[in-house]
Amino acid sequence: MLTQTATRKTIRPPSGFEDHLCRRDVAALLGFASEFKVRQLEKEGPLRPIRGAMGSAWYPRGQIEALRGKIARPLSPTAPRVRWPDDALIALLREKPRTVVDLVVDAGISISRAERVYRFWVTHEGSGQAPSARPSAGTGETKTEEPAERRSGERLQHDALVRQLRDANPQVRVAAFEKLKSQRR
Repeated sequence: MLTQTATRKTIRPPSGFEDHLCRRDVAALLGFASEFKVRQLEKEGPLRPIRGAMGSAWYPRGQIEALRGKIARPLSPTAPRVRWPDDALIALLREKPRTVVDLVVDAGISISRAERVYRFWVTHEGSGQAPSARPSAGTGETKTEEPAERRSGERLQHDALVRQLRDANPQVRVAAFEKLKSQRR
C-alpha cells in the first residue's frame, strides 16, 4: 500500500533572478504562518514582485531583509503572530496580575493555550493571589474580591433542582421533578 506525502516541489526562480525568493520562502523568513500575509504586504505596497513563469511572484532578498526589521512590532494586533514560548508567557504573568483574557490579548495566543499556561502558573508558581485579585487603583496593594452572588436563595435552589434533572440516576431526576412541580403551585 502506498502512502501519500504532501510535499511540494520547490520551484526555481526565473533566469537571472537567482537571488530572489518565492512567496513561501518570504513567508517563512518573515515569520508568517501562510503566504496570504505576503500577498497583503504586496497589495499595501512594501513588496514589489517580479513575475516568473505561470505568474509566480519573486521578491529580491535585500528587499525582504530590509522589510524584516520594519515588521517587528511587538504586541500589536497587526504584527505577525510570534510563537511565544511558555516561559515568556509565564514571565508576562509575573509582571503584573493578568487574567486569561489579558494573556490572549497581550500575547496573541489561543484561548485554550492561555488557559493551560494560566492554570500551570497558578498551580506551580503559588502566585498567592486568587484569580480574581486585582491591583487597587493608585496603590501597589492587591485586594481579593469575592464575586458577588446576585441571585436569590430561591433562584439558587431552583437552579440546583434543574441541574439534578440532568443527573444520571433516575431517582434523583424524579425527586427533582416533583420538587420543581410542587414549587410551581
